[in-house]
Amino acid sequence: MPEASYSPVSPVPANEDSNHGRADSLSAEPHEPQAERTNPANESTDESANEKQQVTHTKPTIWKLVSDLFIWEILAMILSSGLLVAIVVLLDKYENKPQPNWRYVSLNSVVSWLSTVSKGCVLFCLSEGIGQLKWVWFTRKSRPLVDLGTFDGASRGIWGCAGLVWTLRAKHFAALGSLAVILALAFDPFIQNLIHYYPKLIIDPSGTANVTSNSLYSSMGPLLNIGNFYLHAEMKANIYNALFNSDESKPWSIPKYTCSSGNCTWDPIAALEMRARCTNITDKLKFEIYNGTNGDRNPNTTTLSQSVYLQALGKNLTADVMLQTIWGTPVAIGAVSPFVYNNSIIPVIQMIAPDGVLGQPVWGTKNDSPKNHTWQAMECSIDPVVRSLRPRVSRGKYHEDILDTWTNGSFAGYEMGSNYDLKPTWGPEKGVEKGKEFTIVKQSLLSIRYFFTNFFSGRTYLDPMTLSFVSDASSAMGVGSQMTTTSNYASGDLMQLMTISNITDCPYSSAEKLRCAMEHTAKAMSKAIRDSSSPSNFTTTAGEAMTSATHIAIHWQWIVLPVLVWLLGLVTLVGTMWKTRRAMIPTWKNETMPIIALCRNSQNENKQSDEGLQTERARLYESEGKMVMCG
Repeated sequence: MPEASYSPVSPVPANEDSNHGRADSLSAEPHEPQAERTNPANESTDESANEKQQVTHTKPTIWKLVSDLFIWEILAMILSSGLLVAIVVLLDKYENKPQPNWRYVSLNSVVSWLSTVSKGCVLFCLSEGIGQLKWVWFTRKSRPLVDLGTFDGASRGIWGCAGLVWTLRAKHFAALGSLAVILALAFDPFIQNLIHYYPKLIIDPSGTANVTSNSLYSSMGPLLNIGNFYLHAEMKANIYNALFNSDESKPWSIPKYTCSSGNCTWDPIAALEMRARCTNITDKLKFEIYNGTNGDRNPNTTTLSQSVYLQALGKNLTADVMLQTIWGTPVAIGAVSPFVYNNSIIPVIQMIAPDGVLGQPVWGTKNDSPKNHTWQAMECSIDPVVRSLRPRVSRGKYHEDILDTWTNGSFAGYEMGSNYDLKPTWGPEKGVEKGKEFTIVKQSLLSIRYFFTNFFSGRTYLDPMTLSFVSDASSAMGVGSQMTTTSNYASGDLMQLMTISNITDCPYSSAEKLRCAMEHTAKAMSKAIRDSSSPSNFTTTAGEAMTSATHIAIHWQWIVLPVLVWLLGLVTLVGTMWKTRRAMIPTWKNETMPIIALCRNSQNENKQSDEGLQTERARLYESEGKMVMCG
């Protein structure tokens, strides 16, 4: 057959009714081909062959069937949903878990790849759906040809989608797909925003964590006399450090520990420690005026009932106010008979001082009377206890959470002549094994008693010559029938501390200051007991060293937009399939061949098959000042 030639195409108005709603189609005026005359018989034979060939050509192929049934789009949506589910499952697996240490990829990159493919599948379906809806748009009535370009642009990007939404005023099904394409722009950022990171402590298998937790204290200092020992140097130094050291970190209260990572935890442990108790006994003060025997010092004496400093009166703690002199404002402290803590195994300490005197002097005058001063008295006791506690180290700082305290103890033999035992009935939940005992041996207990008797004793008064406080460190104090002097220990330094110096974290300026001193002393003794390095009783408890690891937090609210885009894609696909079947039009989607077919068939009643279009040839050329594509 000779090759046919076609003139440039030109738009021809179409009859809306006769062409089933197709309007503004492209038409072409073909030239008559120069065909040779043939024998009618041969012509009949040729026509029969052509008919058979046409039937063969119009038989749908498997690929055409797949396209007509939207198989690729359905598979793309299934793949997209599967990838979204995979992202959710993967993130749920690692939520609040350490960041995975994969060799070649990271969690972010895997999620990024999955989200990219998922979004691509949805966009493929949206593009094909909008392309198919283009043909549906022209089936209902005549439309401007420019709408072809609008729909075609919408199937290729967000700007085209925005133009289509504006053109359709969001009143057509294609606007839904265009909105999904626009929202898909934020698909990847929203997926990436699902993953957040935060530091969290985890167990370090190679780390070390130990803390002292002795249950036996048997340390003592040098021999004082037969059966008596000085206090062990480690405990004595720790007590001094607690009272005279102004370091706010209180190193004298922290037991020995090892934490290789700076962050460690322990299960509950039990340890032998000391506890301080104090009570204000100002109501026990009595005022007694008498004529003294010390020359012009006619004291107006304030005393605790049952105890007076002067031996001649049979009492053993006194505070004096010197009338008609500049003597006065004394502070007295000593180990005496208790008012409150009668069962204490360590000597009870009492203190008398005028309120407000500590830190600044109060002067006596001719008209002074003992009742013109606000006096206070304190009584404090320190006792052995067993504490259940949970140690922890956080950022290099040691902390303890006290769970419980066991106070009931007893002597193994006769009182004060044997070991002191504490037998808590706790279980492992408080760090105590069944039948475990906590003991202070008798020699160590006697050394502690001797230290308290001598160190916590003395008086201060105002020196008339220097107008300063003077510590009377040689004053006699009585404990029972035993008489000692304060020259054996640094009680003079203690009296200066209690009168004119500051104790860490202690706001008091009265006898309440004794409470601070005793609480610090108890903590210092507890540390010394737990840190005692005697081979027979040194005990440490192992814990777990923690190291900081990056953990994953999932903010699930960011999954909303990707799921919305997928749902819009699914609705667009289902709607496109439904509208295509309802309109009974071919599934041309984004193909360009149908437009050329309209050009060819606008003036030709014989419709060409899809296979015929594959053999057609066209070129773009200039005609009458315009660019034209035609055969």
